[in-house]
Amino acid sequence: MRIICVLLFLAMAGGCAEKVEHDTALATKRAVEFAEATFVRGNIDQGYAMLADKARGYVPLNIFADKVKQMHPSGRPNKVVGLSAAPVKGEKLINVTLRGEGDGQFLYSIALLGTASDDYRVTTFSGGRSS
Repeated sequence: MRIICVLLFLAMAGGCAEKVEHDTALATKRAVEFAEATFVRGNIDQGYAMLADKARGYVPLNIFADKVKQMHPSGRPNKVVGLSAAPVKGEKLINVTLRGEGDGQFLYSIALLGTASDDYRVTTFSGGRSS
């Protein structure tokens, strides 16, 4: 009887795991807003403010600015569009791929932390000129 009670308790506890709801359209919108501010307009301060609190805690503004400059050694895009958004199953994380157009082609990968109900903030990003 004890074993049945323990198994029942474990089954109920396992069923209470947090379910993460994502909104890929909202995450893509936030990624595009970040990319427009940071990569298109070159507004480092605004882009830095759009990072998740934890990301800003690990990366100082000067390192953030250096990374953005390294990603764009010879020009920036004049517009960005979302290509895809892929939630990480069971995690409060979604990966968004963006394409930049302008003086050449640009490709970006932006990871955002959050959920559909809590909104999204950028946690990591990479990419730059692809041609």
